[in-house]
Amino acid sequence: NYWNLYATYFKEHSQAELARIGREVPPGDLTGATVRKQCYESFKDTYPDSYQDLLLMHEEASLLGSTPQTIAQRGQGFQKHYRRVIQILESASIKSGFEAAVVLCGKVVNEDGLLGYSYNTPGAAGFWETRCRASDDAIIGHLKAHV
Repeated sequence: NYWNLYATYFKEHSQAELARIGREVPPGDLTGATVRKQCYESFKDTYPDSYQDLLLMHEEASLLGSTPQTIAQRGQGFQKHYRRVIQILESASIKSGFEAAVVLCGKVVNEDGLLGYSYNTPGAAGFWETRCRASDDAIIGHLKAHV
């Protein structure tokens, strides 16, 4: 969501964002959530038609400028997040009866070829085949082509 993207943006541009609402960076650079919310609202008011695109571009630039990872490191990171997603989905299925059909993949073309998974909670088993007429591999392929 855009609030989370703005939080990252704010960390890198806190001085300018605080100046937008007439404040200065406090000692120790501790800014409360209320002030960050005011900054976010001001940011949206300043860029009403483009704030979402600005935040998405900032996120993408941050990802591209981040410390390079090896393919193995990207794979390990993907596995870690995939396992976390599965744990959340399984817990929601058991505790609340929520069902899910999820497809995850990496979006870096030349590095993430093997990073793709499909998962269904027990109540959604066979969803891709039944409703989409696609195997797990096919649905992963469609997502990779899309992103």
